Amino acid sequence: MIEATRRKLRQARFFYGHLVNQRNRRTGLSDPEAFRRHFAAFILVARSVLLALHFEEKEKWEAWEPGRRSKLTDEERKLLRFTNELRIDEAKRAGADPVMELEEVALHELLSTNLDVDPWPIAAPGVPPSTVSRPVYYFEHEDGKEEVTALCQRYLEFLEKVVNDYCAENYPASPQ
Repeated sequence: MIEATRRKLRQARFFYGHLVNQRNRRTGLSDPEAFRRHFAAFILVARSVLLALHFEEKEKWEAWEPGRRSKLTDEERKLLRFTNELRIDEAKRAGADPVMELEEVALHELLSTNLDVDPWPIAAPGVPPSTVSRPVYYFEHEDGKEEVTALCQRYLEFLEKVVNDYCAENYPASPQ
């Protein structure tokens, strides 16, 4: 039952995980090209999730999808329009071009995030913690700017919800 769709969803989660890992890397290890490659892979495969579902179960999807589409919120419609534009940028144009800004991060927070341990106390009393800068990527859209991994997380959660809702309504006795 919808194995290709589930495989595409797993691929989207995989590339999202790599995108987040790249985002959380320490400054000296940050690789802007790797971040962009992971984003491109994510957005291309994420868009293919619902296309795969349509391909796998054409008649059921075409009967079910108009009802789902009519219930979309304005925010979901904006998300779908924007992520589709990003996919078109990646697939058919020069690529999506996120804005990069530098963000100051307390060194101990950055190290503990990357090591999953707190390597030392925050700082001596009265001494501000050491900071480093790392790149953060944003896309600008009609509602302002949004950090790339936050946008991808929203899109991934939306896709997971659609697939789960589809399964719940079309295969109510099956485990998800």
